[in-house]
Amino acid sequence: MKISVVKDNLLHAVSALSPIVPTKSTMPVLFNILLEAEPGENGGLRLIATDLDISLSYRIKATVQKIGSTTVSARKLGEILGALPNAPVTLEQVDEKLKIVCEKSSFILPTLPKSDYPLFPDKSFEGAFSIPNATLRKLVSSSSYAAGKDEDRPILKGILWEITHEESSMVCTNGHRLAKMACVEEMKVEAPVSVVVPPKALEMAEKLCSPEGSVEVVIDGHHLGLREGDTVIFSRLIEGTYPNYEQVIPFYNNRIAIIDTAKISEALRRMLILANTVTHRVRLYFSANQVDISVKTEDLGEGEENIEAEYKDEPLEIYFNGSYLVDVLKFMDSEQVKICMQTSESGILIVPAKESERQRYLNVIMPLKVAE
Repeated sequence: MKISVVKDNLLHAVSALSPIVPTKSTMPVLFNILLEAEPGENGGLRLIATDLDISLSYRIKATVQKIGSTTVSARKLGEILGALPNAPVTLEQVDEKLKIVCEKSSFILPTLPKSDYPLFPDKSFEGAFSIPNATLRKLVSSSSYAAGKDEDRPILKGILWEITHEESSMVCTNGHRLAKMACVEEMKVEAPVSVVVPPKALEMAEKLCSPEGSVEVVIDGHHLGLREGDTVIFSRLIEGTYPNYEQVIPFYNNRIAIIDTAKISEALRRMLILANTVTHRVRLYFSANQVDISVKTEDLGEGEENIEAEYKDEPLEIYFNGSYLVDVLKFMDSEQVKICMQTSESGILIVPAKESERQRYLNVIMPLKVAE
């Protein structure tokens, strides 16, 4: 194999694949990425990475002088490329080594053969449906932050993707908070779909897809495939039954506060400076036409800020993980946010004060106990 490629293009490709490369594995070859120099008039360099659950194939333009393939350390290749000047880079396979040349710099890295590398999934996109890239980005970014991290509950580490003929929605929860984004979009599926997908797969698609256009999606019994042009992602689906999240959404909450989204977000960020670094506990006290946001943490200090709010019910004091609230507000398109409450110990419903005709965004957050 011998190719010449634009350094920035190669660095972008390696950086795109790096999140999939595992940090721990009993298979050393998984620390590598597969490089394949492809022949023909439209020849180029195909790069593949996998952690056995998610596989990504990414193609860039290259001048191919000699076809071939090999695998090389993703981390070392990325570090070298990051330190090189913006000039053409030559990659040449010499025996069982990879020679990298850029201007007056040259490097030689050990390789492992392609035969040691897992095969890229050979699955057809026949029968695939399409979703606009903008819609996919909105769905993923507005929900994935609420996914769980608990290894004992793997189903909650995924994103529940529900698709009907009229809309597409994504839901995430860790048991303490829940985020759901639904977008009205004509989806050409034969029947309603409900699958649980690892967030990394959808986040990769979100980052790699072009600003416009659409991505093809195919779902079989155990896998999800995403494709746009020469970029292909395959991921195993998370098996199991996702909790019935709708039964925990407190639509009945009737204590309503409407607040300027930017003002409450900024106030929360200031209070979090002195919040407990584990619980991020912040106190919200709702009273007539205002909300008092405060924090008091031993050894760190205390702070308080008062902002206007449309609130006409009895005073209510609630403690929250302030970081959870900030996450919600980050993706709130409305200038005002509606916080729907019932008691100091029950979950709150957070929605835009002004709903969009094309999307529905809601969050549920459980309060913290008064004592940390």
